[in-house]
Amino acid sequence: MVTDLPADFDVALQGVDTRLKALNPSTTLGDTDYASATSNTNTRLAIGTTGQVLTVAGGVPTWATPVNNAKVLQVVNATYATAADSSSTSYADTGLTATITPTLSTSKILVLVAQKWQKTSGSSTQAVNMRLMRGATNILEHTLLGYMESATYMIGMWSIAYLDSPATTSATTYKTQFAANVASAGVAVNGGSNNASITLLEIGA
Repeated sequence: MVTDLPADFDVALQGVDTRLKALNPSTTLGDTDYASATSNTNTRLAIGTTGQVLTVAGGVPTWATPVNNAKVLQVVNATYATAADSSSTSYADTGLTATITPTLSTSKILVLVAQKWQKTSGSSTQAVNMRLMRGATNILEHTLLGYMESATYMIGMWSIAYLDSPATTSATTYKTQFAANVASAGVAVNGGSNNASITLLEIGA
């Protein structure tokens, strides 16, 4: 605490302004203070929380959580190798799945999938249908993979990059499913020397 002296203090016999200025109103370790709009008064700014940064809002300093724009907050990866086959036009799980728990409800999830598919039937018009699921919701579907009337057998890779907005901080599961495009004709996924792979990247927004 110090005396806030008037400008004419050095004039002989003038009265001294004895008002005191609160230069340190802090009460807690880590507090800071700043000049307020009230004359001769400072305002206490309590210490922020872990990860916050000092910024300005409404003309005064304040603590705020930084925005993680376009930053990868976490990565989850899973692989699967067991082959699966089907001759049904109803979708079935391929076995490839991964679960991520978003840090922020505003985050987006970038889903990367690389998965082998194969036509195994004797029908030249057979094709493979693939889709990406978030829980029980179909969020991306590709049909007629490998459709060529002149080709009986065909092997390919389903490679996708899908940006999803789950809007949650709860555990969220992504998986792939497959189906035959033509009933009673065979298709297959996974297997061989190349494992199927799914990668989930949480992108801060």
